Amino acid sequence: MEAVQHIKCINRAWFVLSFWVAGNDGHSLRSDDLPIQREGLLDLEEGGFPEGTEVVLRVKAVMGEDLEAAEKLRVARNGKTAVFEVRGTSLDFRLGLVAVLEAED
Repeated sequence: MEAVQHIKCINRAWFVLSFWVAGNDGHSLRSDDLPIQREGLLDLEEGGFPEGTEVVLRVKAVMGEDLEAAEKLRVARNGKTAVFEVRGTSLDFRLGLVAVLEAED
């Protein structure tokens, strides 16, 4: 399980979406609507998640389905970013982890 501070979601799908990160304690952090070919970033530390919390990314297609990422993550103050991509249509899309980026200096 990767330990990260940020989660980036890249919308490569054919619909507007929103995404959120949910902890196992019920706490969550939501994005604004994310247009096609845009990306959004959530900072888990600023979002109030305690270090060590297990979280999962969820994506909701506007006027469509929602989907949970298969990958679970752990919150850490390490500057790393988990990058997810969304592809497909509002009724048939995929969500996957594509990279974990190291902290930038």
